[in-house]
Amino acid sequence: MSPAPLPIPHREPFLFLSRLDATDGEEALFSYDMPRQGDSFALRMFPSLLMVEAMAQAAAAFHGVQLRGAGDDGVEETGVLASVDKVRISGRPRPGDRLTIKVRKKKAFGPMVLLEGEVWVSHRLACSAQIFVRRGAPEQGAPS
Repeated sequence: MSPAPLPIPHREPFLFLSRLDATDGEEALFSYDMPRQGDSFALRMFPSLLMVEAMAQAAAAFHGVQLRGAGDDGVEETGVLASVDKVRISGRPRPGDRLTIKVRKKKAFGPMVLLEGEVWVSHRLACSAQIFVRRGAPEQGAPS
């Protein structure tokens, strides 16, 4: 049986999460298996900016997983990336590496949620950042 799809709109080749590995309500661990050399989307080096994108996708997926766990109260909730700050890059993955992406909820300020994100490669921290997301329900009558 395959795992449930992640609750984000991203799809290959622009999806940088392979699966949700664990969550406890305050943090979540995701994995991304880098394509191997010779695969259609393999890159010689994973661009640093894509590690930041992986953390942003993990933050969105974590938010969606939390909503699934809370049950359906009839209100559709969405979120939007507000900012990514304090990015530190200390390594670069290579084709075939497995990335572990960790997001941890730090604080909530009304509709704003601060998360810490980390990308690990072979037990080494490769990238970290603070991620702000804004939670909210879609506006009534807004064009879709």
